[in-house]
Amino acid sequence: MQKLNRCIKMKFCFRADASLHIGSGHVVRCLTIADALVKQGHESYFICRQHQGNLIEFVRQHGYMVYVLPEPALNNSDSLSEYQRWLGVTEQQDAQETLDILKEQPVDWMIVDHYGLSIVWQQIVRQQVNWIVAIDDLANRQHDANIILDCGLANTPEDYAKLNKRKGCHLTGPSYALLRPEFRTKRLWLEQHPKSYNHENLRILVNLGGIDKDNLTGTVLELLSHSQQRQHLSVTVVMGINAPWKESVVELSKKLPFHSTVLINANNMADLMAEHDLAIGAAGSTAWERCCLGLPTIMVCMADNQKMIAKYLHDLGGAVSLDQTELNEKLLMTLQQFNQMHLSIMHQKALSITEGLGTDLLLKTIFSEEFNAC
Repeated sequence: MQKLNRCIKMKFCFRADASLHIGSGHVVRCLTIADALVKQGHESYFICRQHQGNLIEFVRQHGYMVYVLPEPALNNSDSLSEYQRWLGVTEQQDAQETLDILKEQPVDWMIVDHYGLSIVWQQIVRQQVNWIVAIDDLANRQHDANIILDCGLANTPEDYAKLNKRKGCHLTGPSYALLRPEFRTKRLWLEQHPKSYNHENLRILVNLGGIDKDNLTGTVLELLSHSQQRQHLSVTVVMGINAPWKESVVELSKKLPFHSTVLINANNMADLMAEHDLAIGAAGSTAWERCCLGLPTIMVCMADNQKMIAKYLHDLGGAVSLDQTELNEKLLMTLQQFNQMHLSIMHQKALSITEGLGTDLLLKTIFSEEFNAC
């Protein structure tokens, strides 16, 4: 195995996509890693496919070169898995297109965050790159990776050792959640400024993913308008720039019987989470942000790949989990259960789940002298 020279500037490539179906979380957490690498003097670029609802311009606005893979032809074949349809092409085609870019722009490390890519893709890409980090949550496919990172609660290093062809480092658990540094900073601030709750003035943060293609945000706001507590609510809604229902939600917010604010593409999520008493949020990567800051949450499970995280956080007491099909029946009933004591207990339990140091831990592993022994 080639030995890394850790004394020189290194180059990283990120392969991740965003779309109306994939959401934005994979690209956002890769940006978090890229930003940390830049601070250490390293260089990064991205490879993204031009899906509908992509974040290519968003990544460029953060200062990164993006090599764009062409928009795929629609392929809804029953022979393809959900995640293969997310990719839009075969793994072999995606790997070859990636390989063509790597030949022109060689890198030391490839970091891949995509449920549609597996050992098939990784072994082809290895023609041009020696070191691969695979970010995974599912443990449902084989890998050929030097490092696998899964910040979820369900899978263990032993699970990934069985799936990884290579003897690699397997980093699992919420301590590896890839959070931007402002969440750690705000957590330390909260330790010096403990939260207090007033049930007569309940501040709710609604953030149902960057896309929310089914407009669950609108459903939640309509339900809250019928809450017995509506006179005591103050609601902030955060939506992504590519959210297809954002204009509709803005119009709806003007008619609600409580104070509401709609923010598009907010860049101060740590501040917003610290300022609110309760979140109604998706069971995706933002779940770890809320845990880091101890924000009690009614967590809405919006996809099959979110079910495991929703179940575990519910069982740990860091959130109350609802499936999106249960919103009409259970949301208001669940909301009524939150009193000052309940919020305080959930705040402490959520805080215990992750400290927000996952990016630092990943980079420490990448650049560790002991890495080759892992």
